[in-house]
Amino acid sequence: MQPIIKIIFNFKELIFLLIFLTLATSISYSKEIIINGTGISKTSGLTFSNGSKFRLFTSQGHWRASSGDYGLSDCYGTLKNDANDDVQFEVFCNMIAQDEENFVMKFYRNKGSQDVGTGKAVIVDATKRFKYLLSADCNHAITYIKKDYFAIQKCKL
Repeated sequence: MQPIIKIIFNFKELIFLLIFLTLATSISYSKEIIINGTGISKTSGLTFSNGSKFRLFTSQGHWRASSGDYGLSDCYGTLKNDANDDVQFEVFCNMIAQDEENFVMKFYRNKGSQDVGTGKAVIVDATKRFKYLLSADCNHAITYIKKDYFAIQKCKL
């Protein structure tokens, strides 16, 4: 068995191939980051006579990123529902990592259901270790069970 391996690859070529594949894989994955989050949300606000609503949104939760980072999230924002119950939102979340470094994500959507939906996010602020995330454009998906949410963001760096 060993002579066949020597015929196809010598040891130096095999090591080079393994290093190349490892670097190529890490470079291709480094161009995006995936963040999974869960938490509990609270909303309060006004409902108007035509059925439209204006509400304040807060949440606290946990997150884990494909980079290996994890931490806590604190979110604040506004939700506006029209008479057809389509929601527009703008929410800012402070994502605090395990080492107390942080970044802030802005979530927004112009139309859709609040119970389940998709939107966009952008990273608008970051401390030193997360500066590489600034201005990252993210796709956002979320679903709720009562006040608990489950979310995922896929961000292009």
